[in-house]
Amino acid sequence: MRMAEKLAGLPPYIFAQLDEHVYKLREAGKTDIVDFGKADPDHPTPIEVVRRLQETAADEENHHYPAFRGSLFFRKAVAAWYKERFGVDVNPEKEVLALIGSKEGLFHISLAYIGQGDVGLVPDPSFPAYNDGVFFAGGEASRMPLTRENRFLPDLDAIPDEIRKRAKLLFLNYPNNPTGVLAPDDFIEKVIRFARENEVVVCYDHAYCEITFDGVRSRSFLEYSGAKDVGVEFFTFSKAFNMAGWRLGAAVGNEEVINSLLVVQSHINSGVFAPIQFAGTTALAEVWHSEFGTEMRKEYQRRRDYAIDKFEQIGWEVHKPAGTVYLWVPVAGGMTSLEFANRLLDEYSVVVAPGTAFGETGEGFVRLSLTTAYQNVVKGIDRVCEAIEKWR
Repeated sequence: MRMAEKLAGLPPYIFAQLDEHVYKLREAGKTDIVDFGKADPDHPTPIEVVRRLQETAADEENHHYPAFRGSLFFRKAVAAWYKERFGVDVNPEKEVLALIGSKEGLFHISLAYIGQGDVGLVPDPSFPAYNDGVFFAGGEASRMPLTRENRFLPDLDAIPDEIRKRAKLLFLNYPNNPTGVLAPDDFIEKVIRFARENEVVVCYDHAYCEITFDGVRSRSFLEYSGAKDVGVEFFTFSKAFNMAGWRLGAAVGNEEVINSLLVVQSHINSGVFAPIQFAGTTALAEVWHSEFGTEMRKEYQRRRDYAIDKFEQIGWEVHKPAGTVYLWVPVAGGMTSLEFANRLLDEYSVVVAPGTAFGETGEGFVRLSLTTAYQNVVKGIDRVCEAIEKWR
């Protein structure tokens, strides 16, 4: 059977290739593998959230199709949390949309705004869903390099006039996957001016807003003056509450953009199962007020600090992330990022994601996800450092 030509134009999904590689090694008897490849939290979902799901799933009133926009009780909970967490006022009836995970919204937003000849401005490196959404919508992704020299921020002034005229969406993500940096205030203010002047919708991926270090707080895009006029923010429960498999998120912000995304989603899915929305409400209203977030940040920082200290001991310069669960590590030995990742797996039983999985600018780096137990982090980082010393 012939698949659509469009699929042939997609780059290979490197994470699927990594999974296959790991599977074959385990089938061959290699079991002591440290997996830094996936960003799947290793700790369980808070028990309060699980119990709320169990209770509400047992109620037959919740077994019907949910509202496409999301249940009002959930949208009110999101709005209340945004007010308490960020000091931002949003209308739960018009400016909040429930998502089956933020990835879905970040992909589908392109279907609402991108057509043939249109451009989506996509950071490079970045989460693949931004680029893929633009591609499936029939548009062109214009990649904006994120380099150490530019503090891992896109250079908006370098975007050619011809691209600006065709641009419809601008994707941003801070705390940033994969580099771990936060965006300074002056940059976000510049983004808002850029979006207004060029009539571009800002799609702000705030997936890691609750995972920051050294007492730093991540600000919502919507906290900035004029932000709601030009864009929306995407929040996910996956990392904030260890709810990756639950598939729950929200888009918050500009009413017109929310409505446009709702139109697309109403043709593609039938909404989020109501008990999952109840569970998410419990996460926002109860778990967020507990010590859960503090303990989570403390544990991720412990893992980050061990890794950074170890790299410093061998004289290998690795950017110290201010947030997220990632390390953005330069490769050694003049290898490509894919060669380095494959050798680490074959020779040291460590899984890392090659930087090119996130875009061409990722060449020369690998991403390490610290979503594995501390003892595995120690074991895996020690192995990575041993490999770097050998290959450098």
